[in-house]
Amino acid sequence: MVNLTMGEGDERSALLPETTGESTTVSMQGGGVATTNWGWLRGKRVAMIAAGAILGVCGLVGGYMHYTNDNVAVEKEGDPDFRNLPDVDFDDKTLLIVVGLPFSGTSALEGLLGTSGVVADLCKADTWQCENTVLLENMGFKNPKSDCDCCEDEFTSISDVTPAEYAFAYKDFANKWWDMSKPVLMDKTPNMLCRHRYIRDAAAALGVTVKFVVLTHHPYSWNSESHPFNEDYYAGNLKYCVDILSDPSVDALQVRYEDMAWNMDAVIDSVKAFLPAVKELDPWHSSLSDDSKGDRSMGVSEYFQKEPLEWITKKLDGSTLGMLCQLGYDEDGECAASVGHYEAPSGYVEYDR
Repeated sequence: MVNLTMGEGDERSALLPETTGESTTVSMQGGGVATTNWGWLRGKRVAMIAAGAILGVCGLVGGYMHYTNDNVAVEKEGDPDFRNLPDVDFDDKTLLIVVGLPFSGTSALEGLLGTSGVVADLCKADTWQCENTVLLENMGFKNPKSDCDCCEDEFTSISDVTPAEYAFAYKDFANKWWDMSKPVLMDKTPNMLCRHRYIRDAAAALGVTVKFVVLTHHPYSWNSESHPFNEDYYAGNLKYCVDILSDPSVDALQVRYEDMAWNMDAVIDSVKAFLPAVKELDPWHSSLSDDSKGDRSMGVSEYFQKEPLEWITKKLDGSTLGMLCQLGYDEDGECAASVGHYEAPSGYVEYDR
């Protein structure tokens, strides 16, 4: 059984074609599918409304809409107009964006989704892990010198790829790389974790339904020797997971890394409920095979059979525990331990407790 939380829309939704301002947020917790408690976000929504109010389809094709973060703006010449590309029929298609924390199993989920036979990926483009980064760099939308994803530095801004550019890119992908005979068009690129609003607006301009799958990974199951756990790095990314999953303007499904290891049946059930076109999934195989240019071709269940997941407690900051609580993690008392340490994700939401 899938429990759905219907979030109320805000002023942004009136400007977005093919949207209702309502969304469905589904999460995995406690060994099954359950509703995420977003009571902490029932306060005032501010800041983002002002940005959304100036963005519509005309803005996307008539000039760049440059978002800013911490007063950093991206200046670019020209205007990519997706209407100049060959026509694409997006009727009855769903744009599926797979994002998540680093090392949270995004590629494993991509391979699992591909076994459905109804999900198109970007592997035909022959990029690393079938992701869009190189494609955006080749279009001039993303700086190839960027060495971080959701940060502000000399070469990178969270706003470095605009909604207009995403709209152009996705129509280009439809012409070149996606198998358009399939109903679900997937872009699995984890570094888009902080850019979901740009993608939402791009999809609205194209008139295609967009859905997000967000993978989360608890620190207690992050025990890699090659990629040691770093709480500052982790928390900086975790806030974007909270941000997407608490945004009522998008449809989002949370998949926990731990559930892929310990409760795959529930993961499969939640994905099938979220994506009705998906009827069957095979966790013992992967659609990536050799196309991904990485060690991701093993089925999820086979991987965890060979590499059992460990759960090792760690000392965490209260604010990190607070975000974990909001994502449905409370097996080790995360919610009680985080009292008084909540922080708003990404600076977009103001709330009362």
